[in-house]
Amino acid sequence: MNNWEEKVFLGFDAEIKLYYCGKRLRNIAHRFGPYNLDKYLIYFIKEGSATVTLADGKILTITSGFFVNFPHSLSQYKCDENSPWTIKWIMADGQAIEKYLEILGITRDKPYMTLNETHGIESVFDEMYENFDKNHMSSKVYCISLVHKLFSLLIRDKDMVKPFSHYVSDSQKIIEECYGDPNFTVEALAQKMGLHYNYFSQLYKKETGTPPKKAIDTARLDAATKMLKFTDKTIKEIAFECGFSDELYFSRAFSKKFNVSPKKFRHQQRFDI
Repeated sequence: MNNWEEKVFLGFDAEIKLYYCGKRLRNIAHRFGPYNLDKYLIYFIKEGSATVTLADGKILTITSGFFVNFPHSLSQYKCDENSPWTIKWIMADGQAIEKYLEILGITRDKPYMTLNETHGIESVFDEMYENFDKNHMSSKVYCISLVHKLFSLLIRDKDMVKPFSHYVSDSQKIIEECYGDPNFTVEALAQKMGLHYNYFSQLYKKETGTPPKKAIDTARLDAATKMLKFTDKTIKEIAFECGFSDELYFSRAFSKKFNVSPKKFRHQQRFDI
């Protein structure tokens, strides 16, 4: 046990018991598993990533989100050395934990979920860390209540997700409105959608087959073709008005998509209107 895992608290509640609480800050060499205890390890991953190998050999990459190591789990995880991670965790068990995980759809085969809103969830872990080693009965009851609060926030976070087709149509409207802003990025789009960047990117690609960055670039390049056809603006002006902050990058991206330079495209397609 290291100096981030020094606090111990044995719960008293029949439905939820707490045993340990810990955290690791920007760790670059953390690996764990198999896990042979009959308790749940429940993690909040604030940043970084790790590779998880499940008992059946399936490999997952987990980033910021919620992750559970089940009792007597054969799964193993290894922190990505190029992406130091910060995690906060508790060891717990009880019938309520089992029911909450069932509601969330967290299983041994699917032990991870992304999160839309993380601040409140992280705060609960911090509160447990600060209070659960205290000897006051009120602190013990408070920590048990925090476990219930944690799962309440997780279930609410899951319920926030509407069918992704809605997100696709909404995000495409935003792209059409904002592609001309050179500061408009996937991060900005995800923020406008109220979703975490990684979560939004994964869902967008899963639904459309296209990464959101490519969708933004496509909107910019399609707009550029119209301006090349129907305006007398210079290629530099068109690049900037279509959201490209660099004329050279615009020319390269245009040539890659259409197999012709912007200048040659204008020469081929231009006609009087």
